[in-house]
Amino acid sequence: MYKIFINDKPFFITNSKLNIDTNIDTVEFDFLNFDNLIQNAKSESFNGVSLVCKNVGEVFELFAKNFKIIEAAGGLVFNSKNELLLIERLGVWDLPKGKIDVGETPEIAAIREVEEECAVNGLTIENLVCESYHMYTFKEKNILKRTFWYKMNSTFTGVLVPQTEENITKVEWRYFTKNDIETLNTYESIRDILGNYFENL
Repeated sequence: MYKIFINDKPFFITNSKLNIDTNIDTVEFDFLNFDNLIQNAKSESFNGVSLVCKNVGEVFELFAKNFKIIEAAGGLVFNSKNELLLIERLGVWDLPKGKIDVGETPEIAAIREVEEECAVNGLTIENLVCESYHMYTFKEKNILKRTFWYKMNSTFTGVLVPQTEENITKVEWRYFTKNDIETLNTYESIRDILGNYFENL
């Protein structure tokens, strides 16, 4: 199954019907036009859609052909007190992440981006938590971003400094549990990543 966020609303590509929000339409592959989906997803009334098909991988590849693909990497970073590293960007809490540069592995990019956005060091990667997908429009081009998310640990005890040139205004360590996900002022895609992490502890 693939779960792609379009304007922070979910688009599922799956081979079976899901027990999900009843506001999300379920359609068969033959009846979904990807161009129409992308246009409809930009409207306020779009709540998401679940696409049922036989070959999930092939249908995802067809969908991805409508986009320029960008790959990124980021981290769910915890310190020695088991506090989570959060950034505030444009008034919304987020996780540190950024685009993978040419020649970088996702792991190297994830560590570099966390260091750059938060002025933190002493980072080690524990494991890959998940991959996420979200679509957005930039300069009239449809972009599909694939992000690799890693569980990281940090020995850093110094002062956190937000990367203001990336519109980050706050960086903080926060004790965080599964119960805090719904009340955090963040994107649905970030809630999904955090939920994935806590469900697999």
